[in-house]
Amino acid sequence: MRTAEAVDEVVVEDGGRRVVVVAGRLRLPISAGVTDAQALTLARAGTTAWHLLRTCAHLRPDESVVVHDAGSEVGAIAVQLARSFAAGRVIATDSSQARRRRAVKLGADVAVESGLDQLAERVIEANEGEQVDVVLDPGGTLTASLHALAPFGRIVCYGADQEEFINLTGLLVGSRAVIGFRFEHTLQRPDMIARAVSELFGLTSAGRLRPMADD
Repeated sequence: MRTAEAVDEVVVEDGGRRVVVVAGRLRLPISAGVTDAQALTLARAGTTAWHLLRTCAHLRPDESVVVHDAGSEVGAIAVQLARSFAAGRVIATDSSQARRRRAVKLGADVAVESGLDQLAERVIEANEGEQVDVVLDPGGTLTASLHALAPFGRIVCYGADQEEFINLTGLLVGSRAVIGFRFEHTLQRPDMIARAVSELFGLTSAGRLRPMADD
């Protein structure tokens, strides 16, 4: 049995097969070609990235996507999923040049520095002068992201420390949306985790997703 005290997910043997156990109760079979470490990463970070794009942003083919903090576990998976889900242009941001280079290797079309000064302008420039359709915000970039957001665009906020406030009038005038997501709420809907993990395992087995980009 493989486990870690700091997480709620474990991998165990169950009747001769490997399963990942989420929150001590949801048991999901691990596909061939997926390692234990990858399964643990996909159970939380992967599920989060999947729902940010599928459930919250309702990403459509050819839409532009900005992934802030693209060097994080969630961000690195989100970059790859956006590409796999046929996003039109994938823009990564990060403070580290090395992490920006890695984001491009993982599928981002371009990666820009994440400092808040003129961030919106850099994002629009990276999108060939156009405002963007979807932004994934782990915290701290909401105001800048709104300035870069196209009409009917969506920002999905998922970090624990979201302290920025926005004016509802600005959303109405721009026909834009800000959506929140917390992984903990999916635990009340096991089907939400099962759907995400099933696709994530399939993509990983097929070699189209690297859950642990540094491995």
